[in-house]
Amino acid sequence: MAEKKLPPIVSGGWPLAGHALEFSNNPDQLIRRGIQEHGDIFRLKLLNKNAVVLNGAKLHKFFYLETDKSLNINDVYGMLEAAFGQVLFIASNESYENQRPLLQFTFSREKMAGYVIAMQAETQRWLDSLGDSGEVNMTREMQVLAQNVAGHAFLGANFRDELNQEFWQAYETLGRSLDPVLPPHWPLPKFKARDKAKKYIREIFQPIIAKRRANPEAYDDLVVQMLSTPQKDGSMMDDELITSLFMGLIFAGHETTAGQAAWLIYELCQNDQYQNRLRDEIASQIGYDTPITGGTLRNLKQTYWAIDETTRLHPSAPLQLRIAKQDIELEGLTIPAESLVMVHSAHHHFDEAIWTDPYTFDPDRWSPERKEGKNSYDIISFGGGRHKCTGMNFAKNEMAVIVGLLLQQFELEALSEDVHTMMNVGAFRPSEIITRYKKKRIEAEAVEKDQLAVPV
Repeated sequence: MAEKKLPPIVSGGWPLAGHALEFSNNPDQLIRRGIQEHGDIFRLKLLNKNAVVLNGAKLHKFFYLETDKSLNINDVYGMLEAAFGQVLFIASNESYENQRPLLQFTFSREKMAGYVIAMQAETQRWLDSLGDSGEVNMTREMQVLAQNVAGHAFLGANFRDELNQEFWQAYETLGRSLDPVLPPHWPLPKFKARDKAKKYIREIFQPIIAKRRANPEAYDDLVVQMLSTPQKDGSMMDDELITSLFMGLIFAGHETTAGQAAWLIYELCQNDQYQNRLRDEIASQIGYDTPITGGTLRNLKQTYWAIDETTRLHPSAPLQLRIAKQDIELEGLTIPAESLVMVHSAHHHFDEAIWTDPYTFDPDRWSPERKEGKNSYDIISFGGGRHKCTGMNFAKNEMAVIVGLLLQQFELEALSEDVHTMMNVGAFRPSEIITRYKKKRIEAEAVEKDQLAVPV
């Protein structure tokens, strides 16, 4: 029998820990070194675990299409299960299939119209709170705004009566506990804080569920939907599953979007020319002080190009993981059973064979004329295959609403320099972005124009 040829291992690493420390601190550098040394398949050592990295559209496709076949997604995200429970893609395949009808309806076009209303209401509330001028940390502002959008969209306009500030502080504790390397059961301070926060959130949710169970006609929100919608097998969700699922959806609905929205605003502040083009698009499609609808969003083509470009440059979930259920033969190499298998955007999102000037913010690369990244597996920010993020359109629409209303009403200038990606804080997000803003005097300008137009 021929000896199995394992993927080559990346240079560096420490005894026992292997590449774990470098992977936690600078995964992009480690992945790029692996590609330089060995090409599109190579191995890392993360503590006592072998990890195999796959790079490139062809291998990304294999990764996503083999999920639930030779690659297991359910057992690999222990950090998420420890925080939220066995829901969404971290549930068993049977449970995920059972939950999918509700998830698909939750992010359906039918529900999106109501979500856009919530997005607009919360964004305008935030803009109204800013006053005429000032400075804010846009990274933090987007975190709070995305929380409020998720609360409003999933619990209704009066969500503040039920989700207090302590709830969101506990929720941020859950996000900070997520660690792709350290075992989530270790008795570390951040994991102890996670368990305390999770207990508190469940206590907050018990009366919320009880009120809707007792009087469902008084509410029209996601909890009522969960209480009244059978799963695929006809069973109804119990309170524990509803709480876990809601916690997971809140995470999916705000944690990743917050960082992306902050990066989008920062990139536009660095590119006045494209920012002005978006202002012109927003003025022509929305105007001033006009509500945004699903219909108007569809016309903001350049805005969505900017969103896609931000997703390429600054993915909030650049790393995705699976476990090999069996030995896998791939490209003449053997990936041993029980290996951690991963894809990472560190190289492919910046491959010069695919992207022109890949480190440049250039939304026009998404235009019909250029069509860069036309392969569906060139961008992995939202995953792929049957487990592709069901909330992707929710996130993109939210960013479009935020940027649309912000540019409609304010002039912006980013003051921070050396903005970089923050890791080990939940979903990846930018460091502090201090932004100076000034309210546009469009109303006054419009009045003056009207007065000039009156015949004397």
